[in-house]
Amino acid sequence: MNAATTAPQPPPRHQKQDLETLATGNLGVNRTRKEQDELRRLSNLSVEQGGLTYDQRRILAKTGPLLSAQFEGVFAPSEIEWRTVKEQQQDWLTAQNFWSLVQMNALTLRSLRLDRSLDSLAHLRATEFFFVTLSGLPNLQELDNALLQVGLTQVLDRLPNLRCHRSSIFELHNQVLPKTYTHLCALEIYGPVPSITFFSLLGRLANLEDFKVSEFVRREQFPNNPGLSYLNNTPVRLKGLHIMSGAANLGANLATHILPWVPYLTTFTIDRIENGTAEALWTHCKHLDTILHSDDGHTLFDAYSYGVNRILYPVSKLYNILSDFRGLKVIDRIDQRIAASDLIAQDWTLINNSNNNNNNNNNNNNNGPRLQVFRCQIVNIDRLTRAEEQDLIALTTSASSFSSSSSSMLTRLGGEVSSDLVNKHTRSKTLQHQVLSCLGMFTSLRVLDLGYEWRDVWAYTRSETPRTGFIPYSKPFEQTLELSLTTGGLALLAGLKLLEVFGFEGVDHRIGKPELEWMAKSWPRLRVMRGLQEVDLVRIQPDHVKTELRLYMLMLRPDVKHESLSGLASSRV
Repeated sequence: MNAATTAPQPPPRHQKQDLETLATGNLGVNRTRKEQDELRRLSNLSVEQGGLTYDQRRILAKTGPLLSAQFEGVFAPSEIEWRTVKEQQQDWLTAQNFWSLVQMNALTLRSLRLDRSLDSLAHLRATEFFFVTLSGLPNLQELDNALLQVGLTQVLDRLPNLRCHRSSIFELHNQVLPKTYTHLCALEIYGPVPSITFFSLLGRLANLEDFKVSEFVRREQFPNNPGLSYLNNTPVRLKGLHIMSGAANLGANLATHILPWVPYLTTFTIDRIENGTAEALWTHCKHLDTILHSDDGHTLFDAYSYGVNRILYPVSKLYNILSDFRGLKVIDRIDQRIAASDLIAQDWTLINNSNNNNNNNNNNNNNGPRLQVFRCQIVNIDRLTRAEEQDLIALTTSASSFSSSSSSMLTRLGGEVSSDLVNKHTRSKTLQHQVLSCLGMFTSLRVLDLGYEWRDVWAYTRSETPRTGFIPYSKPFEQTLELSLTTGGLALLAGLKLLEVFGFEGVDHRIGKPELEWMAKSWPRLRVMRGLQEVDLVRIQPDHVKTELRLYMLMLRPDVKHESLSGLASSRV
């Protein structure tokens, strides 16, 4: 809905709209190019040029006529900001038109989204008007309210068929629901949630299946026995739990006070998984099939900018999830690190045999590895450094060029060093082949992401960064997988015929043209690659090698897109 283009008069009362969905987006960004240019011009004007001061922009806007007597005392004018008098009056009418449209379609509306930017047209100051309007929507099933601060009880009492509710401005304050409600199935709360309120909602919303909170109130004391106090000592049947941030502040409370009471979870979202959380998941939540990461960000640089030498240590218990959850379909934890030795320590024979049995018996859908999305870093692979590689190549070349009579001298001079390098290379190669062999068993994989953007992409915004020149690429993460055909064992992934997305940003992958030729041929369904894409952030130094490889892959498979995982939170695959 655009304040500058909406007609000033409400639709005729006799015209039946029959709208089922009515949603407002962010009015601050839903402007035409002409409107954006004019706003930019006005906001850049100095006072001497006729621009407005901050106090002038806070002056209340001009109002217009009331379109209906029912709007008397309902609205208050907003601030003028940069708007002309004509636009201010237009906004006053637009706000009324919107609520007239809601009322006109009261019997048919199923979904209503109230963006907070509606308040920029005119302040809705009459809470009672809001509640009366809700009471007149008997068939509303989905409400997204970012406009007005209200209590959940007041909403549920007025909307008996509401199935899904999202709100960023609930009045929570240790709110305990006074009675049980059976109609709400999905609830999203954007704002700190007190633990008492959280458990009260779990206990009183009897058929709640999906629950998303932005975070818990920090530094609060969790109740000692929440299950006994609020859940009648009975586990709830919640299927989706999404805690978008603040896992570090929850500490042991997540594992000890929350996860034991949600044993039927199928989907779990969290920003950080620690050992205790991972252990609690595979102890209490046996139905889990999807594990998601809530922090989509743009780079892993910040994630690794704390701790000793900027190292984020692997979560050693996370690999148990792969082996214990045979029904796991999605593990989307690109910031998480699994040690290679932990991964291969599992008995994958059973899973592999289950897969073979599944191929022989298509009616048994519960057998075999069902993992479809795997986003996780695999680390702690003791590979040769670049310098060690050059030393080994030099020693090998020298040995082959010496005659047998002089090779004993080479052995005395460099044999011990050469032996150490060969042994290290052999161990690394064996370990990587074992890891890739494990991944190759998951033949249902559609998405395999082994890395992510690792540079300080926001360095150009920092005061200590020079204002000239490019921000250089950082080196890839050390001790990660090599994905070459010669020594890296890439061919062990040949069985991933369903693979659609392959990512290797930040991995020391050694992918070249032969590897791209192999991927183009071996993965017929591949449609997205992450690791060769163009840099879309300003002042990041171009990578000519990456550019050459991307162009080569485009020649081999023009149908494959090259993009980053960052910024794709809402539509990523």
